[in-house]
Amino acid sequence: MSSGSSLTASEMFAKATKNLLSEIDPDGTLIPVSRLNDSDSLVPLALVIRRNRFWFWQRPKYLPTDFKLSDVLFGDPISPVVVETDFLTYSGKVVDNKGGSFEAEIGPESLNVEGSCLTKLQSSFGKLKKQEVDVQKLLQNSKARVLDLQHSLVQQTREQPREVLALVKERIITTDSCTVTEEVQENGTCTGMFGFNKKIKVSVNDKGKPVVDSDINVSLNIPPKTIIAYGVIELEVAQTGHYKLCLLPDVKGGFEVDGPMIAVPDGASPVKTSNKLQKELDGLQGQFKVLSELPASTQSALFQQISLLLQNGAAISLLENALEDLCGGRQPDLTMFDEMPALRPALLTTLKLVQKVATGTDPTKQPNFSGQQQKPTVLKATYLLISSLEEMPDSALAVLESCCSYSTLQALIQLVQNLASNKNTSMKDKEMAVLADEKVFKKVIELFGCCNVTLRKEKDSLVTEISKTQDCLPLMLCIVAKGLASLAPPV
Repeated sequence: MSSGSSLTASEMFAKATKNLLSEIDPDGTLIPVSRLNDSDSLVPLALVIRRNRFWFWQRPKYLPTDFKLSDVLFGDPISPVVVETDFLTYSGKVVDNKGGSFEAEIGPESLNVEGSCLTKLQSSFGKLKKQEVDVQKLLQNSKARVLDLQHSLVQQTREQPREVLALVKERIITTDSCTVTEEVQENGTCTGMFGFNKKIKVSVNDKGKPVVDSDINVSLNIPPKTIIAYGVIELEVAQTGHYKLCLLPDVKGGFEVDGPMIAVPDGASPVKTSNKLQKELDGLQGQFKVLSELPASTQSALFQQISLLLQNGAAISLLENALEDLCGGRQPDLTMFDEMPALRPALLTTLKLVQKVATGTDPTKQPNFSGQQQKPTVLKATYLLISSLEEMPDSALAVLESCCSYSTLQALIQLVQNLASNKNTSMKDKEMAVLADEKVFKKVIELFGCCNVTLRKEKDSLVTEISKTQDCLPLMLCIVAKGLASLAPPV
């Protein structure tokens, strides 16, 4: 991979599968496979751990294991009955930009939405197959069956209140050999203020030959019969080891303690009010206060390192994983930072800064944040900020990096506060003086657009409007603006 590329081969695969599901199953139950290595372990009735997250907007993480249901059962193994059918033939192009534009062909149907480009994902996975477990047979075979609660995997999962056991019930499989490629075009014509244009392609190979294109930095071959997505059934496990299959979407799994216990996030929870965004932010004020009360040197150092990490969404994801481990009482695997050699120092420095403040001056003291409803802490507040950044599209991070000056962040604070309270912002407010610079104003408009918020000028006022009311991106924008502004050193 050349130095101009920002994605590793595994990251390209993860992005390709994620974008595929965003088009064909945006509100469904399919889970994108994020690593090629996981494909072999995702067999029918394989055990997958669902890990709930801290904040209500975060989707659960699914962690494939090396075990199948029969490995943790007493008695004879259960052999799944699997039905295979044609799924669809997929080819399309996703444009990740402030307008969220894309065009795609799914079977005989087509959908086209116009938009300018920053990052392109062109995909042609070809003919896809679906394999589904016969759930009726599985129900019959599961009657009176008992899990071995002393099995290491079951024991370790029970000890984590946020984790649930699940079974692979369906898989989406490629039938043709494909190649994923990333293209970096320096000074591309559609870059504008971004500096470069990235393109990722997934193409079906012709007779197994690799797809060749100009300015390609990374090429990754995807063999036939690769799992690119899967669905699960969660298990509700009794104290006796007997289990039930959770067949309905709103029925969640878990382990019985003194009655059914469902793993749930302990962070902020969604509210249903006429002023939902304001209520959600009010519940997080303690987190921002913790950041704003840090020593000035710590604030400045954290702000500097996080600003560097905005260059790469994958780096933000790595830091988010490490902070989540700490919040769950686990020690993060720092070797994962080796995937980002250029940003590894910033990742390590950020994590060490947070750990130092969280543990005080005693290096042997380990924070424990696995309990319910903990009070605001530096660790949780930083995790809140980083997890919100992780939810943002790469296009938003690219624009946000150029908005990380103290004066611009003060303007953003005022704008998002008025967005939350459904008020207009006067251009005469002193915080808005920085927006007199046309370039800065365009950047702020673009940032809001990336988060599905329209920002426009009407006479002497700035008006904001949320385009997708059920979307979490406007809340992410508010959290990120408040979090970064809490750390930004005054000029």
